[in-house]
Amino acid sequence: MPSTNASPWRSPWALTTFQLLNNPMKNLSLFILVAGLFASCSTSESTPVDQLNARRDSLSTVIERLKAELDEVDLQLASVDSTRSFAQVTTFEITQGAFSHSFDVYGSVISDKSVTLYPEMAGSIARVTVKGGERVRAGQVLVSLDGSMAQASLAELKTQLDLAKSVFEKQERLWNQRIGSEVQYLQAKTQFDALQKRLLAVEKQVAMTTINAPFDGVVDQVFAKVGEYAAPGMPMVRLVGNGGLRLEMQVPETYIQRIEKGDGVAMNFSAIQLTLEGTVSQVGNYINPGSRTFSVSVELPKNQNLKANMMASVALKDYSIESAITIPNRLILQDTKGMNYTYVYMQVGGLGTIARRDLVLGVSNDEFTEVKSGVAPGDKVVDRGIRSVQADQIVKLY
Repeated sequence: MPSTNASPWRSPWALTTFQLLNNPMKNLSLFILVAGLFASCSTSESTPVDQLNARRDSLSTVIERLKAELDEVDLQLASVDSTRSFAQVTTFEITQGAFSHSFDVYGSVISDKSVTLYPEMAGSIARVTVKGGERVRAGQVLVSLDGSMAQASLAELKTQLDLAKSVFEKQERLWNQRIGSEVQYLQAKTQFDALQKRLLAVEKQVAMTTINAPFDGVVDQVFAKVGEYAAPGMPMVRLVGNGGLRLEMQVPETYIQRIEKGDGVAMNFSAIQLTLEGTVSQVGNYINPGSRTFSVSVELPKNQNLKANMMASVALKDYSIESAITIPNRLILQDTKGMNYTYVYMQVGGLGTIARRDLVLGVSNDEFTEVKSGVAPGDKVVDRGIRSVQADQIVKLY
């Protein structure tokens, strides 16, 4: 009778498998053996090339699995091994929000009521009634030329006109009574009409001897001096009105399809330490052939510190999007092949690992760049220490 205490029979294969499963050092051999048997069984009728490819794929799967397990063990070991030191990093969390791009140009303040006044006739300057900085009303006399000759001509014409009027009225009464000749009546009428026209012309000449303010405003500069001889085209007074001001810029033609009415602008008037926000009110349709620029205007709010011809630096917004994933420019790296990438921190327990993320980028401004793909909101990009780490490195946070 067989002994009841005899050990049950176990095949050598079963023993080997049991030992492998309970021996971590032999796990790799087990995976390779199983993968090889599976590949050989499933490809018994395949060509040698197919069999080798299948075996290679199986081994690659095993290696990737073991590598992941090895990384996990390394992290666990690192977290309990107090003798090891790790690079320390800080992170920046990726967000999604509004993004815009702008470029800088310079503009000049233009007044809708800023004029330089000139004389309409020649003559000696007899009187200057205003000075720079003085407020004036519309119609107020600013400069007077010597109009003595015109005044004398006007007085003489008025006397002649009075006489011609009396003669004409007398001849008209006689003609209505059928007394006198028609020729006498027509001569008197013609003389009277001609003198009336001459009087209007001389009165206009007299009016031209004075330079008047065309609107309410402030005298910016007085060029006229008493005693000087004035002539048409010679500036007398510069007058700045109380009308609206606008900022006008000359923008390179390369931006003509990117600037539209209503686009936002930021204006900095450094001379008076004033910063204003505004919108484009007009975009020119003409390209200056000399400078290859077009004009862009922005209406300015009322501000007593703003003066005509004042300069301002302007940030013109040429791109904006309400929702975009962005990354700080300082966290974008580039490899030797020109590929843009960054490093992302992956939290594992008390430590973390570094993962490389290749980036597809969009528009950049001074601080941030739009990211089309590569990172997502919530990703923590390595900030401090980004240039001293590498992929798969174990690190810890400051």
